[in-house]
Amino acid sequence: MKFKVGDKVLFLNEKGGGIVTRIVDDQIVHVSVEDGFEIPYAVSDLLKAGGSGKDDEKSRMHPQSSFDETDEEVSPLYAIPNKPEQLKEGVYLAMVPRDQENVLDTPMDFFLLNHGAHQLLFSLFLNRSGNFHGEEFGYIDPYSKIRLKKVERTEIEDWANGMVQAVFFSEGKTTPLPPASATIAFKPVKIYKEDSFPYENLLRKKAMIVELITMEELSKKKTPEVENEENIKVLQEKLKGTSPERVEKKESQSFLDKHKVDDRIAEVDLHIGELTDHFANLSNKDMLNIQMNYFKKCMEEARKERLAKIIFIHGVGNGILKNEMLRFLRSSDGIDFYDAPYARYGMGATEVLFYRNTR
Repeated sequence: MKFKVGDKVLFLNEKGGGIVTRIVDDQIVHVSVEDGFEIPYAVSDLLKAGGSGKDDEKSRMHPQSSFDETDEEVSPLYAIPNKPEQLKEGVYLAMVPRDQENVLDTPMDFFLLNHGAHQLLFSLFLNRSGNFHGEEFGYIDPYSKIRLKKVERTEIEDWANGMVQAVFFSEGKTTPLPPASATIAFKPVKIYKEDSFPYENLLRKKAMIVELITMEELSKKKTPEVENEENIKVLQEKLKGTSPERVEKKESQSFLDKHKVDDRIAEVDLHIGELTDHFANLSNKDMLNIQMNYFKKCMEEARKERLAKIIFIHGVGNGILKNEMLRFLRSSDGIDFYDAPYARYGMGATEVLFYRNTR
């Protein structure tokens, strides 16, 4: 009997079982047991226990009809080392239309791509009406992809502003990478534009790609161990009566600079994942307060800087954020407001015009 990494197994000659973690050859595999130890076993002493742990969980979470029998759960990417035009190494979400000749009117297969040299442990959360729902978790080999789900176009709002959490592992001597959490940031209206689905060499198919994590940016972040070492050094210097070298800080620029599309127009995304990295444990009320405070701050700064227009992207959701915004706007002077253009923003944005802000 052949085994693969992730298979659940039972021991034939003793009680218990575990999960296959490594294949040595056709006769020997390593099995992780309950206490966390990894032990080599002869294949002849093992019995497969109803498929892999990931397969068991997937069959519970998704009906069989959502997967084609010909599709592999995990499969390699068509990566070519040192190819300049290839996507940077990192983690990506790929939306692949099932009908490659008619990309705008067909369901899509969603894949998570691990385009890097580390093994990836991931968890996926979808955003349904402003609340996160655990959807999937699993393991992906280096330079491989995992097929998450067949998605109908009516379900696309659940995925916009969802979240992926990732932990990276590499055997042997290595520099550990910090865990990462990324928002699935894209505008649902883009799935109705043909140029959103260019040919992607990693998949050899037309696909819409959403960048989640790049290894280049992640490697710049410090692991907790490095941060602790630096904190200890600072404390030691203080105890010695010395102070660390001061790093010159750039003068703070305009609050709205990062949102401006030109000198007099700004575009602000109010989705909670754009405003704070620490929102997993926030209540709906806390998230709404953060969003409304940021919205009011933007309105205040827009008046001070005499902007002509500001677009707020709030999403569809359950409409609570939009209703609170409209209540504030109706009581404000010197503005007009209306739904932003559907072709660009879908149904989830409001445009505010400051008609008295003239130079």
